[in-house]
Amino acid sequence: MHNWLIAILACVVLSVPAGVHAAPVPPVPETPLQAQWALGFNPRTRCPDLRIADAGTMAVLVFWLPSSGIPSHVSIKSSSGSDALDSATINCVSKLRFAAATTLGNGDPIDSWQQIALTWATRAPERNSGRTAEIAANDAKRDDAGGLANNVTVHVCVDAAGKLQGDPTVVQSSGMPSFDEAAVRIAASGSAYYRPHMSAHGPPASGCAQLAIEFDTK
Repeated sequence: MHNWLIAILACVVLSVPAGVHAAPVPPVPETPLQAQWALGFNPRTRCPDLRIADAGTMAVLVFWLPSSGIPSHVSIKSSSGSDALDSATINCVSKLRFAAATTLGNGDPIDSWQQIALTWATRAPERNSGRTAEIAANDAKRDDAGGLANNVTVHVCVDAAGKLQGDPTVVQSSGMPSFDEAAVRIAASGSAYYRPHMSAHGPPASGCAQLAIEFDTK
């Protein structure tokens, strides 16, 4: 009985057609196509901490895009110099869906290499000797403020390495929940990039500060 089962399993394995494999991916061209995301997959909403970039500090990624619109072989083409931004960009692109490239004339979808460049949606928060820092979130989505303030004050505490010791909290609300929530996300995104307190003759130390985050609604 045991030998009979082995014979059946061997037949099943041997019945798999030989030479069936995925089509090879061609080398990355010098100038990949500029990626266009599919409807409903705008990075602004899918990756709110990031924005499409064409200058400044940005992570440039290349990826293989089959006609299905699902990216694969995602890799860094040009590093931003920040491991956090590079990693966030890879994670963002991996969960997006894109419009496939098409042939001229009949418009049939084709496989292609594409690239996209992303940067942080806002500048990293800064501290200067415990003073309040102001951050302009120029890319924030405008809401109908109805005469309410467009700035939020957030309280943060960091350790000697500049990392947050807890979740940022709103100490002065704008009156708009969307602004308050965005301010908290901005403050949290600066973890590990805050400048810790520096005493005159001692090492960096933990401390707390308040950030006045202003949203440009013009």
